[in-house]
Amino acid sequence: MNLKLKSNLSRVFQELSEISDILKEDLLNISDKTSKKSKKLNKWLDMLNNFLLKHENIQLNLKTSLEKKFSIKFKNSDLITLALFRPSTKNIFTELSMYFQEEHPNFLNIEHLGYMSNLGDIAEGLALLGDRALDLAVTHTLWEKGITDKGIITKEKEKVVENPNLAKYCDDLDLYYNRIHMEKNVNNTKPETIIDIKATLVEAIIGIIYLEKEVQGVINFLKKIKENQV
Repeated sequence: MNLKLKSNLSRVFQELSEISDILKEDLLNISDKTSKKSKKLNKWLDMLNNFLLKHENIQLNLKTSLEKKFSIKFKNSDLITLALFRPSTKNIFTELSMYFQEEHPNFLNIEHLGYMSNLGDIAEGLALLGDRALDLAVTHTLWEKGITDKGIITKEKEKVVENPNLAKYCDDLDLYYNRIHMEKNVNNTKPETIIDIKATLVEAIIGIIYLEKEVQGVINFLKKIKENQV
């Protein structure tokens, strides 16, 4: 586990509440509630409130559900929230970083806003790690079963790791609903794009399991997935 990542995450979600409180105070001090600044503050507050509600639900409900389904205990549950961040959240934190530099330059942890703007990218990196760990876990399992032919291994892996299958896992785990995003016109999103997003969310969770439980943890995860789908 990257120690900087772990220490930052321990404060990031707490600071969202602190940032929200500062914005509320700023909004109260604006006399013209129809002004451009007022509208911008309201937009940011709505977004932050959504993030905080999602984080609370992830930690209270989704985390518990995942641990129960897969008989595991996450060491750093904040990683689950991180895994569900989408790159579309970058803009709001970039905007907030610029706002705080101008309006609240003495805010103690202003640098964390820059870090927050990268949460979606970090989640994508976690998904890449999960993708590689998933390949390794499936190959390891097949090898232990005596399946050593490259062609057969490739075909058997595809049955597990191809995006439509991962998307089914995503639905079973209720990850898509809990994702933290800012995509617009979600109802118009192409089906194949939704499948890709769902697969990425599953891979990010697998990335956490790999970090905390290594390859054997991913193998156990896959076994539980199959048991839960029976």
